[in-house]
Amino acid sequence: MSSQVSSAPGRVVRRLPATTTRPEFCLINIDDLLNNRATSGVDELTAGRVNAWGNSFPAEELPAPRTVIEVAGIPFVWPDAGADGDNVRAEGQVIDVPPGRYDWIYLLAASERRSEDVLWVHYDDGYADPLRVGVSDFLDGTPAFGEEPAFRTARMHYPHHVQQGLPTTMWLSRIGMPRRGTAQALRLPRLVALHVFAVTLVTGVDVRLADGATA
Repeated sequence: MSSQVSSAPGRVVRRLPATTTRPEFCLINIDDLLNNRATSGVDELTAGRVNAWGNSFPAEELPAPRTVIEVAGIPFVWPDAGADGDNVRAEGQVIDVPPGRYDWIYLLAASERRSEDVLWVHYDDGYADPLRVGVSDFLDGTPAFGEEPAFRTARMHYPHHVQQGLPTTMWLSRIGMPRRGTAQALRLPRLVALHVFAVTLVTGVDVRLADGATA
């Protein structure tokens, strides 16, 4: 699924309401936090910096900026890539989210080698939960943390050439939110090997019904 979306103020790009058989999806806008280039076109190979060697994903094999895409049934909004960034390199950024009760955090993410750390969820009662997040190597292509591949490219970009036949992988990662409470923000770890491209929050039908919502 792919459709264009326009820029909108605030953190939410799109909310897809639940039905009796489908959870609610809250697609989060992280464009204001983009601080790293991990994709490049063939005419700008030196722009990428997903790792210390300046490698990058081929932009031509990934979604267009500001499109809504679906990966394994989960909708995301692809970031509004520009000269300054197309992903959030994790440096402890706080992502404010619409206050609500959520079951899952889904990420489209990549990692230089595999990386694992703690993502914090902050709640309205002043407490924060540490949740483990692990993202596998973008070059190895083996899911070390049970993720699913979101995108596999046929080649990889180097600063001065395109390496055909060397695939890269971007991952779909899922993080459970077990607390029964109202989440207000996510705080990324300080882990510069981790690159986040998109965030979607999911609330299950059973949780909404338990909270008195009508489908």
